[in-house]
Amino acid sequence: PLTFFSIHTTCYCDHSETSFIDRIQTFATPTSQVHKTNIFKMRAVFILQHHGRSRLVPSSPSNKNIQGVAAVLLQHQTRSRSTFSSPSALKSKINAAYSLASRQTFKDIKSKFFKSTSVQAATIISEKEEEKEQRTTTKKQGSKYITDFGIPSLVPEWKKMFNKDTIFTDVSAGLTVGCVAVPLSLAIAVASGVPAEVGLVTAAVSGVAGGLMGGTTLAITGPAAAISLLVVGAVEAHGLEALPVITLACGGMQLASGMTRLGVAAKLVPISVIAGFTTGVGTLILTGQIPKALGMSAPAGMNPIEVLGFIGENVGSINPSAAALAIGTSAAMFALPKIHPKMPSALLAVGGATLATHAFGLDVQLIGTLPSGLDAFQFGIPSLPAVDSMPSLVATTFLIYAMTSAESLLSCAALEKMKKTSYKHNPDQELIGQGLANMGSALFMGMPVTSVIARSGLNVRLNAESRLPALVQAGFVFSSVVFLSDKIATIPMPALSGMLITTGLGMLNPTEFKHCYAVQKMDAVPFMATIGGMISFGLAEGIGIGCASALAINYKDWAAGQAKMSVQEVEGVPLPHVTPSTVLSLGGAAALAHHHGDWHKVVNMHLHDRAMHSEVDPLHVSGRYHEGTVWQLDGPVNFVSMFEIDNMMRRIEEQQEAETRPLPIVVDMNGVTALEFTGMEELVNRLLETSNGTPVKMINCNNDVQKALDQCDPNHEIIRFSSE
Repeated sequence: PLTFFSIHTTCYCDHSETSFIDRIQTFATPTSQVHKTNIFKMRAVFILQHHGRSRLVPSSPSNKNIQGVAAVLLQHQTRSRSTFSSPSALKSKINAAYSLASRQTFKDIKSKFFKSTSVQAATIISEKEEEKEQRTTTKKQGSKYITDFGIPSLVPEWKKMFNKDTIFTDVSAGLTVGCVAVPLSLAIAVASGVPAEVGLVTAAVSGVAGGLMGGTTLAITGPAAAISLLVVGAVEAHGLEALPVITLACGGMQLASGMTRLGVAAKLVPISVIAGFTTGVGTLILTGQIPKALGMSAPAGMNPIEVLGFIGENVGSINPSAAALAIGTSAAMFALPKIHPKMPSALLAVGGATLATHAFGLDVQLIGTLPSGLDAFQFGIPSLPAVDSMPSLVATTFLIYAMTSAESLLSCAALEKMKKTSYKHNPDQELIGQGLANMGSALFMGMPVTSVIARSGLNVRLNAESRLPALVQAGFVFSSVVFLSDKIATIPMPALSGMLITTGLGMLNPTEFKHCYAVQKMDAVPFMATIGGMISFGLAEGIGIGCASALAINYKDWAAGQAKMSVQEVEGVPLPHVTPSTVLSLGGAAALAHHHGDWHKVVNMHLHDRAMHSEVDPLHVSGRYHEGTVWQLDGPVNFVSMFEIDNMMRRIEEQQEAETRPLPIVVDMNGVTALEFTGMEELVNRLLETSNGTPVKMINCNNDVQKALDQCDPNHEIIRFSSE
């Protein structure tokens, strides 16, 4: 009976205790008669599933019967006969279970409470309270502007950095990430055409601001390879002295965008274009570093084909020592992570190349003298350039702002999928954090930064739990500059070239394009157009060509009068009562065949995959189809749908505040005419963020929608209902 009713008691959420017990006795099988203790067990399941909405909530968690019920229930859910080390631990978890039951969904409790008996109940309650406080603080900030930089919602995050249970893991993760950040920052500075110390200073300063103020808990901020060629172009066009001005202006625009809640605007760049930009940058980095890895000095301004021709014409001038170091460094960076994924491969590869250089006396170029101590950190206010150069400078700044913002938000969205945290990813807060990071970098004569997925991903793999690793890695980089500048100066340049070659190769096969192509084959056009434009004409021109081609693909929707997606609210309609016995005998799909409502769009829907939904959904066994709003989407869901999606989420949040109890979010996809990965991923991510643990359901999903969901929601967090 416990197993049966832990799945099927959801239909009785509005009945009295007497009615509930009567129904349990009615459906009990003769071979398993319901005794008083079993009824207590079922009541516990019922209470946890409906988190305090019924009159069955116990008045006192200390009641012995309820303690016994909870003990049985907890042991049942953890599939263990002995899950508690002491009576005090048992009591703590019982009290925590009912505390959670009064305000959280059964799904949240089961996933975060029952799966690991080693997790302390107090920690879980603290996380839930922090989530609630974050949502409350965000609402108090007002719907229009964030005037306090989001600090109130970040205070609980800062407190978590000093949690004695996680501080050791976080410090270890930060040190490991710092070991990777030092050589990578050096290499990216070299690729960006700026002095090596600029990369280190930038990583140290921006890491603190981005880590404390960013919108993603585990993100690491610093110089990024994808932006390096934009920096090269800025330096070549305006000089090194203009770089702090560009960085400061970029940061100011990001800060303003975040405070005015325009983070969604940074997502208007199609992911297919960003993927093409990443691949194009990887191609240019790769071909630009090959001559340096071979000990050659290629003329500036050559395209990849010209570079390859130059190498072929000057084969005789190859430096074997430089080539060996570059190949060895690149091979080590490929091989070491396969041995152990948490290994700081960049540090070991560059360190090994440095030792080999000096042990064998190899004749290769070194980084050279760096400013020692605190002299590397030169604080100053960037000076404005000449007035006649302002138009070009503004265009360069806007391009860097657009790409750094898009890159950061894309990285953080990917990071959020890698590991969920109590603090939900906030695009506006992320832009505030990146803006402050860029402005801080500019004040120390640094370069533009982004949230970098490689170092952030390593942080996740190292089991980091708070923002502390971002600060620790920044401190590690700072210490390296202050105390180890003489050692850093001895690093061979071919080793950095080998590292950049590895980075460039990794950028040639972006995962994002695979997702885009799986959703819409025509996304190959803006992807290729961006790459071709970057290689043939330049970075800015390539991005412009890619965006124009992405817009052209959607021209057919404009011609049909469907330029953008629209959202309509439809109230739930009556549904004939479906009894538990009907559900059990017919199954979820057959039970839906009993539907005789007048809403034609839901008559033929059926469950897409019953394995994804392990319990009978109260949506189908209650007296109504759905008591709340059904959100009907019409038109194309693509990258120009960002504002409509954002408005829809705000309306959903307003309705959730007004509801006395949480209801599933139901989205009707019947009117969707076209799909593109950028828009669909935004829709999925925002729905899951807004749901706060309540179920999200998509109905009338055709094959195209199903394929798109497979790419955007691989873990099947959204419950799908097919229209075919």
